[in-house]
This record gives sequence, C-alpha cells and structure tokens, in this order.
Amino acid sequence: MNRSTRNRNSLSSQRQLSTGLGKASLFIVGLLLVAGCGNQPSTPSSTSATSSAHEIVEPVVTETEKEPTTTEQESSTSATTDSSSATSTVTDNDTDISGTTILEAAKKGTLPDLPEGLSLGSSRSTLVRLQGKPELGGTEGAMLSYGTLDVTFDANDQIVEFTSGADAYKKLKIDTVIANLGKPAETNDTSKDIAYTAEATYHLTNPKFPKSFLIFSYNTQSQHINYVRLYTDIQ
Repeated sequence: MNRSTRNRNSLSSQRQLSTGLGKASLFIVGLLLVAGCGNQPSTPSSTSATSSAHEIVEPVVTETEKEPTTTEQESSTSATTDSSSATSTVTDNDTDISGTTILEAAKKGTLPDLPEGLSLGSSRSTLVRLQGKPELGGTEGAMLSYGTLDVTFDANDQIVEFTSGADAYKKLKIDTVIANLGKPAETNDTSKDIAYTAEATYHLTNPKFPKSFLIFSYNTQSQHINYVRLYTDIQ
C-alpha cells in the first residue's frame, strides 16, 4: 500500500472517531439538561403572586343574615310604642258632652259629670261614698258643695237637685243646645239676679220622677252656658 492510500484511510478513521465522540457528547449533555429540568422546583409567576397577595375577598351576606342596626331597632320600637300609645289613648270626656248627652243622662236622673251610681233620689250616704266629703263644712245640711257641684236634699235626705258648673258645660253655647234639643219649654230672664243671664228649661219624662226639669243657665251676650241644673219635685 502506498503512502497516499494510508493517509486517506487514516484521515477517514479519524473523522469517524471524531463524529462518534461528538454524538456521545451531545447525548450526555442532553441527559444532564433533562435531569436538571426535572429536579428544578416550579415557582408561580411574579404576576400571579402579586395578584393573590392584594386580592380582598368580600363576605357574602344574605338578607336573612343581616342584623338590624341599633338605629333601626330603636325606630321600630318607637313606632310600635307610638302605635300602641295612639290605640290606647282615651278621648277627653269634654269633647263628648253635648246638649244631647246631657239630656239623655238627665232622663236617667243624673248628669254626665257625676260619678256612676249617683242620681236624683240617692241618699246622703251614697253621695258621700261616691263623691267624698265636701270641701267645706261637714256632711250635714240641706245642701253640700263640691267645687263646681252643689247637691240639694229634701227632708228625707234624698237628693232632689244637682247644679253643676263643670268646664265641659261652659264650652257649650245655648244656641247649639237648642239646635240639638229643640225649643225649650220655658225661657226665663234672670238678669235681675245676675246680669246678662237667662235660663232655658226642658221638662223631662221620667217614670221614677214624673216632675223633673233640666235647666241651662247661659250668658245672653256670649251665649255660653254658665251651669246646668237638674231637679225634681219628689211626691
């Protein structure tokens, strides 16, 4: 074999060896890279971590879970109290008294401002029990006075007359009374005794007291009632 042939064979062997070593080296490097990537821990991206750190979760509250505030509770309680108070309010008796209510009571032998159970024909002891003792004096005498109320007795200590100047009566006017009750049976001028006064008298039909009368004393100028008198002639 000549020199040129040996040289070509030698170069060919060197190239083959070099190519084989290069492939082996690449294979080893690839294995190392794969192993390194497999052992490396995964980490969340910086964008995801930042978003999670600043995210605020609002609690979900349903209508049944919401508790009323103190103000709402106080408002509800106040409304209930006001409603209850309004329902239980009693109307002032003054606004209920009219000529008609006075006449209806008088037919039963009493007046609207008197305590229940007190009427014409009641005894002195009944008066003291229901009305109490007079403001002045004892419990004896033909007449007992209780402020705006005078009560007169007969010889048998039975009540024959009530005269009341209660404020409820003084709010009425005689023309309104007449409009309710009709024309009185009698009208008397009493200005000689008390200036600017007169009386309107109604005759009552009462089986217990056949002769009983309801009298309205009034001011002839203002027309306001001065007092109401109920009396009977007990037979």
